[in-house]
Amino acid sequence: MQALASILKKIAQRFNAGAEKGPSERVFTAAFGKHPGWDDHIDDIGLETDILVAVKRILYIQGIGGNIDAGSWDKLEQDQRIEKFGHAFVWCMNGSVVVGRLWSSRDGKGRSSYPMVVCVQCSQLPLPWLFENILPRLEGIEQACTGTTSADDVRRIIEDARNQFRQLAQQCEPVHKSREDCSHILAKLAELPEMGPNRQGLYRILYHIDREVVQAGSGAGRGRELRPALIRVPASSPAVQENVLLWISFLLAKFGPNTPILALMPLWNSWIDIVIGEPTDLHLFCLRASGSVVPLTSSIPYRMGSEFITQTNQLINDSQSEDKGRSSSGKS
Repeated sequence: MQALASILKKIAQRFNAGAEKGPSERVFTAAFGKHPGWDDHIDDIGLETDILVAVKRILYIQGIGGNIDAGSWDKLEQDQRIEKFGHAFVWCMNGSVVVGRLWSSRDGKGRSSYPMVVCVQCSQLPLPWLFENILPRLEGIEQACTGTTSADDVRRIIEDARNQFRQLAQQCEPVHKSREDCSHILAKLAELPEMGPNRQGLYRILYHIDREVVQAGSGAGRGRELRPALIRVPASSPAVQENVLLWISFLLAKFGPNTPILALMPLWNSWIDIVIGEPTDLHLFCLRASGSVVPLTSSIPYRMGSEFITQTNQLINDSQSEDKGRSSSGKS
C-alpha cells in the first residue's frame, strides 16, 4: 500500500505541474552523486521534476559518467587536467533556471571518480535574484554535506535548504515570460576588459558562435534544434557572475528564450564554460580540462574576413547607441 501511495503521489505531482503556483511552490532542491553516506551513488534526493531528472541524466550520467567511462580525463597529462571538480553552474532549460554546485566527493567505499551535485530549480524568478539569494547559499550546503558521513544528515540538509529557498522565494515577485529587449547587452560585452584590446576577443567569440552554431543550418531561435557548441570565455574573479548574466542574456536574445544555455563557473579558474544547446559528454569534457587543452575562445586565432568585422562593429555601435538611450531614460 505504501508503494502504491508513493506512485499516486508522483502521478498527482506530474498532473498538477502545469498549474499556476506561487514562487515558493516553483522551487525544487535536489542532490545526487557520491557521498560517504552511501556505498555507491546517492539515492536520489528531491528529483521531483522532469527538468531535475534531465539535469542528472545530461550532466551526471551522460556527461561526467561518459567521460569517466571513456577514460577521457585519465588520458590527460597532469598539467592538462584539473585535479578536482569544483563548479557553480546556471542552466536555462525549458523555461526554468537551475542553479547548482558540484564538488569532488567519494562514496562509502572510498571511490572518488564522481562528484556530488546539489541543484535548485526555479521558475519565474529573475536571474539576478537567483545569483544574489540562491547561488551563494549553495557553498554552505557543500560545507554541511562534506562535514558529515551520514546519509540522514544529507537528506535533512537538502530538505532544510529546500524550505529555506522556498521561504526566500516568497519575498520575490515572479517575473512573467516576455521577450526582453537585450539590444544593449552587446555593448556591455564589448566593454569587458577580458575581451582584450580592440575588441579582438569578442570578435573571435562571436565568430566562433556563428561558425559552430548558426552554420549548423537549423536557424536562430529554434532552441533544441541548434547544434550544441561550447565557448570558453575569460572572466575575472570579482565579475564572474555579472559576466555570466551578460552572456546568458545575449545568447537567449540571439537564439531564442527556449534555447538551453548552460554556464559552468569553475571555482579556481578565470574562465566560464558556456554550452549553447543540449550538452554532450564531449562538451562536458571541459569540466576537468585545463586551458592548454580547451583554450579560451577569445584566444583562438581565427582568420576573420573584413565583412564579418564590419558587420560586428555595426552591431556593437548600434548596441552602444541603445545603451546610451537606456541610460539617458533612467533604465539600467
